[in-house]
Amino acid sequence: MIAYLRKNGKDMKRPAVFLDRDGTIVYDRPGHYLTDPERLRIYKGAFQALKIMSALGYRLIVVTNQAGIGRGYMTLKTSVAINLKLRRDLAAKGVFLDGIYFCPHLPDEGCACRKPGPGLIKEALKHHRIDLSRSVVIGDKTCDMKLADSLGLASILVKTGHGRSELRKRPGLAGGRAVKKGLLEAAAWIKGLG
Repeated sequence: MIAYLRKNGKDMKRPAVFLDRDGTIVYDRPGHYLTDPERLRIYKGAFQALKIMSALGYRLIVVTNQAGIGRGYMTLKTSVAINLKLRRDLAAKGVFLDGIYFCPHLPDEGCACRKPGPGLIKEALKHHRIDLSRSVVIGDKTCDMKLADSLGLASILVKTGHGRSELRKRPGLAGGRAVKKGLLEAAAWIKGLG
């Protein structure tokens, strides 16, 4: 589902950074769902990191699983409100997202949009001119890394959110991908690609 879509017109094809939301851009408390827009807290370095990636020519697209909707912890309307608050808070500091795509389904529903399935990125490809071969996925969970692998994309595992515990549980997760302290280090890594 789409919470926000920035119209890009007929501009040129550009790579994208597909960003997980909770634990990557905003604080994520393990075992708790973000169910109130007023509790949304953006990581300190996220503003600068996203500005760097945008200045490098990357589209900024959020792709996030939101099973809290399917579990009844929040309504679809509340989830959209949280995503729109993220957009507004970032825009207030000069960071403009190109889109926010989310999956409201439970893990066992077998939908194509729930990460690690590629449905959210495929939906983004319908709305934006994206050079997928130069795009990157950034997230704090195994599902984000598997999403990148399924599409042959570069990936960065951040140690914020669930990142550290994911690495402890699955040491092989670090193989073949960048592992960074947070979003700001991830942006520096992407800058080094250019």
